[in-house]
Amino acid sequence: MKKYSLIFLLLTTCLFSLQAQDKVVPKELRPFIREGYELMDFLKTDLNGDNRPDYILILKIKGEDTIGFDNTNWDASRPLLLIVRQPDNSLKNVISNSELVLCKQCGGVMGDPYQGVTGKPGGFTIDFYGGSSWRWSETYSFSYDKIKKNWFLQRHTSSNFQSGDPEKTEENTTINRNEIGDIILANFSPYYNSDSSIWKVKTAKTYFYSSPILGSTPKKAWLVKGNTVTSVKLFKNFIQCSFTNSGDKITEGFLLKKDLLLVESNKPKAL
Repeated sequence: MKKYSLIFLLLTTCLFSLQAQDKVVPKELRPFIREGYELMDFLKTDLNGDNRPDYILILKIKGEDTIGFDNTNWDASRPLLLIVRQPDNSLKNVISNSELVLCKQCGGVMGDPYQGVTGKPGGFTIDFYGGSSWRWSETYSFSYDKIKKNWFLQRHTSSNFQSGDPEKTEENTTINRNEIGDIILANFSPYYNSDSSIWKVKTAKTYFYSSPILGSTPKKAWLVKGNTVTSVKLFKNFIQCSFTNSGDKITEGFLLKKDLLLVESNKPKAL
C-alpha cells in the first residue's frame, strides 16, 4: 500500500511554489498570457507526438495569492491552454479549459491543491492533493488521439484516506478511457459523466467495486435484489453510487450495470 508522509507532501508543495515563482516565461509564450492574468505554471513538452516542442500554459488572475474567502474571486478559475507548435514553427493556442485546474482555495486546509503537471510525447498528467482530516488526491491523464486529432481523458486515478490512519483507510480508484468514453480536454469538467438516475438491483446479489474495471476483484460489500440506488456518475459497464443501510453505514463504489434495472433516467441539466 502506498504510504503517505504529511511532512513530505508539505515540503513538496513548498518546493513547487518556489519553483513556480522562479520560472521565467519564454518570450514566444508571453503573447498567450491573457489580459488580467499572470503566469501560474508552464511546461514545455511534445503534446501531440510530432517531435516538435509545445507548451502547456496555466494562468491565474492577477493578485490571486492575496485573495481571501471574503473576495468574490476567491475561487477564480485557472485557465489551462495547450499551445501547439505549427509546421512553420509558430505557436497556436489550440485548446483552452477553465475547469481542469482547481482553484487556489479548493484544497481546504491543505491549501492550494495544485501539485504540478508532467508531460510525455503525446500527452500530459496533472495532479491535485487536498483535504483536512480526510485527505484526497486526483490525477488526470490526457492523451492525443492521432486519428481523432484531439486530446482525450485517458485515465483518472484518485485516492482518499483518513490522515490519522492512512494504512487502513486508504482507497484507490482508477477509471480508464474505455469506461469513461470520449471526453475531450476542451469539454472536461471534474463532474464528467455526472448522472442521477435511479437503479434497482435485479440479481440476487451485486458487489461493489473500488474501480470500474471488468474482471477486477470486488469489495466485500454488496447489495441484494430490490435495493435501490441513485447514480453519481455513469460509465460504460458500471455506475458510481453510494448506499446507506439501515444502520446508517455508507458504502461507496461502482456497481455493474448488468446487475441493475434502470428505474428512472435523470441526467443533470446543469452542473
